[in-house]
Amino acid sequence: MPTHEASIFIRRGVSDVFAYMDDIDRETEWQSNLVEATQSPPGPTAVGTRKEYVSEFLGKRIVNTYVVEVYEPNRRLVASTTDGSVLNATSDVRWTEEGDGTRVTMGLEGSAAGPLRFLPKSMIEATFQREVDATLARLKECLERQS
Repeated sequence: MPTHEASIFIRRGVSDVFAYMDDIDRETEWQSNLVEATQSPPGPTAVGTRKEYVSEFLGKRIVNTYVVEVYEPNRRLVASTTDGSVLNATSDVRWTEEGDGTRVTMGLEGSAAGPLRFLPKSMIEATFQREVDATLARLKECLERQS
């Protein structure tokens, strides 16, 4: 499975960046193509938390459910999709204090499932990389605009 990884520097403290990204109600603000996000159980994220994401992809509504596998506040979050998701994917996000801000590194590894499995692999890989890059750019814009 191909891995796509990128990082970005944000002029905000680690705890601010982490708290913003960990708030399910704010995820549509910074995740490109995300239309809706819900979490169960409600409340603080923990290992085992399920996050359902509804996105737009090629004009179609797709649903992916991720389960949190690693949760280290202000450091790292790893989540993988469940059976029945449109992607077989693992997301790995890391936060590192750097000078007067935070370095956010986001990795996405995966492949298409369900009806998307018929799309060319090169199209899925390019989409993953664009998604990671666009998400980080939007995250930086949202957080630095708020400071």
